[in-house]
Amino acid sequence: MDDLVLRIIIFAIVGLVSGFLSGLFGIGGSTVRLPIFIYLFPWVGIEHSILMHVASATSMALVIPSAITASREQYALGNLDFAFYKTWVVGLFIGVAFGAILLPYSSTEILQSLFAVYILLVGLYIAVGRGRALSAGQPPSGIKRIGLGLFVGLVAAMTGTSGGTLTTPLLNTCGLALEKAIAIASATGLVTGSIATIGGIITGWNARDLPSYSLGYVDVVIFIVMMPTVMISAPLGVYVGNKFSQTMLERTYAALLILVGADLLWRLAS
Repeated sequence: MDDLVLRIIIFAIVGLVSGFLSGLFGIGGSTVRLPIFIYLFPWVGIEHSILMHVASATSMALVIPSAITASREQYALGNLDFAFYKTWVVGLFIGVAFGAILLPYSSTEILQSLFAVYILLVGLYIAVGRGRALSAGQPPSGIKRIGLGLFVGLVAAMTGTSGGTLTTPLLNTCGLALEKAIAIASATGLVTGSIATIGGIITGWNARDLPSYSLGYVDVVIFIVMMPTVMISAPLGVYVGNKFSQTMLERTYAALLILVGADLLWRLAS
């Protein structure tokens, strides 16, 4: 079978699976997508030296359509605080841009370690920490808000995730109402996804061993194939998820993140 046809079939299935899981667990999808990319990319011929770079940049490109949809929903609900978001975006932009610059200078091992540790911490937070953090009172403003946004943007760029999973608990703990924190987290993906995608294209433009049909580190074939399949299967995941309790879904998702994070670190160590 032609390599291109095989890639299309494989990543159409990956899109269906990752979209379903995203809808099932009510998450943006990066924490599900990245491990699948890490496990599958060697099978489709993507070189180890750029494996995480292509995985991160392509995943960030796939963040954009879901972030647009989620942000529109939050705006329609009246939850998106534009006054807060304007300052938040400044920090995000700086952090993601800096992360995009660092990306080509970071090895696959470093990027995989960062991602593995990140999803381990997210899994542990969901399992034992959610609901136990105390609010700091007043939401962050000024330099503090920009600094937090910078941190989220940098983590997002270096882990290939939208930053939304980190934004919600961080801002809620700092005093922002939960519904507003969720709305900011949804809109965070607009900035992190867009800037990281542009950065991945620019910094990876002359990289060696890039897959065919790529723009820098962004694999265009995977993006085009997965975008519609994710959007098709995500509503089915939401429908199935509504059949189960939120507690059970959270525990399952936390266990999945912890297991995958531990496995990725074990692979790096062995």
